[in-house]
Amino acid sequence: MPAHSSPGENTSGRRLLLALLTVGRRLKSRSAAHGLDSASVLVLHNLRGNEPLRVSELARYMALDASTVSRHVMQLVRRGYLTRTGDPDDRRACRLRLTDRGHALLDEAMAARVAIVNDAIADWPEQDRDTLTALLARLAADLHRQEANLEAG
Repeated sequence: MPAHSSPGENTSGRRLLLALLTVGRRLKSRSAAHGLDSASVLVLHNLRGNEPLRVSELARYMALDASTVSRHVMQLVRRGYLTRTGDPDDRRACRLRLTDRGHALLDEAMAARVAIVNDAIADWPEQDRDTLTALLARLAADLHRQEANLEAG
């Protein structure tokens, strides 16, 4: 049952946010059986193609606090999906890489999530699917740009 909205709060931004939250919640509940939570998928996905990275670099890349990323990294290392290697530039630091097992699990987790989305939009016209993809990519880029501007001061 939808939550009650106050007058004046029915903006497109609010409707979009609620839709995104609903999509995220439904994806999370339907993809939980595939062995990797959404946060871990994001860590592995952001590391892939950029490895090896320090935790601090990965956190910056993901626009998250290093302690948050570090907790996920510790779990992924413990489960054998990431490995730590020495940092040639700083002996005190380490760099992260996906293991073969991490690559395989990420591929499996992404495929499962893609299948959920593909099934949901299977009856949509191709133009609608392309438009949604383009608009969400544009929103993601604008949010990234907005965040970068805030950080720059």
